[in-house]
Amino acid sequence: MKQRLILNDISPDFKRDTQTRGEYIEKKKKQIIGFVERYLERSDAKGIVLGISGGVDSFLVGALCAVACENAKRKLYLVLLPNGQQADIEDARACVRRIMEINPQAMCDTVSIAGGYAGALGDLKGARGFSKDAYTLGNLQPRLRMMYQYALSKGMLVAGTDHATEAITGFYTKFGDGGSDLNPIQELVKDDIYEMSRTFGAPEAVMVKQPAAGLGISATDEEELGIRYDDICAYLKGHSIAGDVREKLEAAYDRSAHKRALPASLKDEYHEKKSAVHIHVGQVGDERILKTTIADINAHPEQIVLYIGQYPPEQAFYDEVVKTVNTPIAHYNMFCVKDGEAVNSTFGNLTGCLKRKLVSKVVVSGEVGTALSDAVVWLMHNGFEVTLLKDCLTRIKK
Repeated sequence: MKQRLILNDISPDFKRDTQTRGEYIEKKKKQIIGFVERYLERSDAKGIVLGISGGVDSFLVGALCAVACENAKRKLYLVLLPNGQQADIEDARACVRRIMEINPQAMCDTVSIAGGYAGALGDLKGARGFSKDAYTLGNLQPRLRMMYQYALSKGMLVAGTDHATEAITGFYTKFGDGGSDLNPIQELVKDDIYEMSRTFGAPEAVMVKQPAAGLGISATDEEELGIRYDDICAYLKGHSIAGDVREKLEAAYDRSAHKRALPASLKDEYHEKKSAVHIHVGQVGDERILKTTIADINAHPEQIVLYIGQYPPEQAFYDEVVKTVNTPIAHYNMFCVKDGEAVNSTFGNLTGCLKRKLVSKVVVSGEVGTALSDAVVWLMHNGFEVTLLKDCLTRIKK
């Protein structure tokens, strides 16, 4: 159940049951490009500033923004921000060249942060709170890079490169690479980032090298995390992973909660955030009810959505529901009634999941019948706060 709650918070996205991976990648590209175009229009920004590191994440964001900026007739400003000598600077330049082939109007500058970094170290020297450990020195660099990008923005938006695989572990610098105006690839998992980058013709060197932050903390991201990206991707897609790896990953998620929240206040204490479960029962023949149900699910992305009934559910749920923990419905969200119990091949019975009481509120929609009434009675008897969505209920057609 904790995995379910974590995925609902992180909100990863990848192909649904009815899609091929190629279909998903193309659909997601269009969705992200459309989002960037709309955000540029809504914010009335002149364009986008993006730091190019020489890694696959910044390449993909650059490629997506290149298309969006060209479509929206806005500027794209790429910036290389080395701290003195950057070992993979040629990879960064290769990324820039490819992005500028996609959008020939894009601009690029190289601005070293070496002077700012040295100046900061000089200013901080002797301060009792300053420690020259690898993490302090490493995190200082992305914060400086983000400061430089905003100094160069001139009415433009600064794009970030964070994604779901980093969000779950908090593997980014707070107010550094995590401090942008928009994150176009926020929902993507790492393997899909590689696949989407391939469709944009990413430089080969970028595609084959091990991901590394290049902050002097470790040689590769996986070495620093102590977790393989393959395991993180599998977890984000709702699969089971080895128990010791799962515990390490979930501990990293818990430690990094502050990074995924606005600054805590009396109004918003991030550690008090509570979720709810939306249970949808059966098929809905009434088109109006189906639309109101889908609208309610999409309006509450914080809720976990579970389906009880015969597989597959209505095609509309695949096509129109934005948020169902964004995992394949058959694998993760779908519970079929068997011998009077709603069961899932991966997680067992529904009551067993809910008994763990990681959530207290449940909303219910769907066909009014035995399955729905049994579910409501059981939930109420077990202390759950149950809400029937009256505009999302329909009678069973006989």
